[in-house]
Amino acid sequence: FDLHPVGPSVLGGVVFFDGADAETVITGWRDAIKDSPDELTTIINLTTAPPAPFLPEAWHGKQVAALVAFWAGDPVDGEEVVRPLRSLGHVVADLLGPINYCDLQQLVDALWQPGAANYFTSAFLNELPDAAAATYADFHRRSAGPPAQTELHIHQLGGAMARVPHGATAFTDRESPYVINCLARTPTVEELAAPREWARAARDSMARYGPGTLYVNFTGEGGSDKVQAAYPPDILSRLRRVKHQYDPDNLFCFNQNIAPADS
Repeated sequence: FDLHPVGPSVLGGVVFFDGADAETVITGWRDAIKDSPDELTTIINLTTAPPAPFLPEAWHGKQVAALVAFWAGDPVDGEEVVRPLRSLGHVVADLLGPINYCDLQQLVDALWQPGAANYFTSAFLNELPDAAAATYADFHRRSAGPPAQTELHIHQLGGAMARVPHGATAFTDRESPYVINCLARTPTVEELAAPREWARAARDSMARYGPGTLYVNFTGEGGSDKVQAAYPPDILSRLRRVKHQYDPDNLFCFNQNIAPADS
């Protein structure tokens, strides 16, 4: 059975900019989405252009700043909203347009095949001043080259998710307007050490602009300190009580383990 619904096209995709414009892209994006409607969700990804047919061959393997956007509304209305996002820097390729939702959701699957060593680390940000944009852009310029694959994400938060009351769910932080995700990926574990330290340094340099918390789904590290950084005390306490009720022996104890309440 083909379980992928065809459905109507939505407005989404990626605009690739010259990586040399990363700082300008970040600050322009920050200002452009400041009062954006709930229907718009965007991500900035400072990365390396893959050898993909949709990108000019001359850019394969070069640093780029990618804007990923999705408009959850009438595509005609969305075109006007995303217009300022198309000109944040020198455009390498503009792939923002009508797209099937499932194709958008699986846009980068081909670049993340199993078998490699991966490291993710994150931090919520309360602000994104010019100095933060310059710092992130500098880490992008100094990122490891092949065989490492490195990415620096800034995810737009806020909107409807920010209007859910604190403590209503286990989600960490609904107040911060951004979360960063610093990624490093290498073909083997032995090659991961240096790119991993680069990712950690990027996170630490940006975390000063936030509350010191992380997003649990964007971390490749376990340890009680990571769990405490991922959940406010009241939410962590509730999760420990749930763990005690359903898994008192702590059978599911790997990754970012939440110990049962009586441990």
